[in-house]
Amino acid sequence: MAFPDSALDRALDRVLDEGEHVVLVGHPHWRLALRPAAVLVGVSAVAGFGAAVVRLQPWAPWAWLVLGVLAALVAVRFTLLPIARWRATLLVVTDRRFLVREGLLVRDGLDVPIDRIDSVRVRTGAGGRLFGCGTLLLDVAGERLRFTDVAGVERVQARLHREIGLLAERRRSNEKESEHTARRGHADAAVRGRMEVPAPQRERASL
Repeated sequence: MAFPDSALDRALDRVLDEGEHVVLVGHPHWRLALRPAAVLVGVSAVAGFGAAVVRLQPWAPWAWLVLGVLAALVAVRFTLLPIARWRATLLVVTDRRFLVREGLLVRDGLDVPIDRIDSVRVRTGAGGRLFGCGTLLLDVAGERLRFTDVAGVERVQARLHREIGLLAERRRSNEKESEHTARRGHADAAVRGRMEVPAPQRERASL
C-alpha cells in the first residue's frame, strides 16, 4: 500500500465524506496476479504448440481459428478478469475509516470506523515475509475481520494504530474544549446575573 496519487482520485472521491482525508491506499499484493499471468503463459504455449502441429494440414486455418478463440476465452476467464478484479480492489486507510472496495460491474464495500476498532493484528508466514505481505486481523465490536494478501501489512498496522491514537487525542481535546466553553458560559451567565440586579439591591447586598 502507498500514499494516494492522482490516478485514484476519482475513485476515492466517491467514497470519502466531507473533510475526510486519505492517509494510505493500495491494492492487494501483486502476487495475486502471478497465477493469472502463469495461466496466460501456459495457454499461449499450448496454443502455439497446437498451431505448429497442424500447420501442414489443409484445414490448418480453421484449426488456428478454433485454437485462437479457445485461447482467447481461457485468457479472458482466467487471466484478464482476475487481474481486473485485483486492480479494482482498493484498501484505504483514512483518518476516520478503514475501507475496502472490490468488484467490477457490481461493487462491494466494507467500511470500518476507526473508533470501532479494538485491536489490530497481523499474521505473516514464510511466503508472506518473502513477498512483503500478510493477513490483517481487525477486532471490531467483538467480531474479527480478516483481510488476506495485504501488501505492506505491518505498515498498514502501524498506520491504523497511529490514526486510532490521533482520533482519541482529538476527542480528548474536543472534550476539554467543550468543558472549558461550558465553564466559561456559566461564569459569563453569573456575571450577567449580577449585572442585572438593580442598583439599590446591590447596595443592600453590599451592606
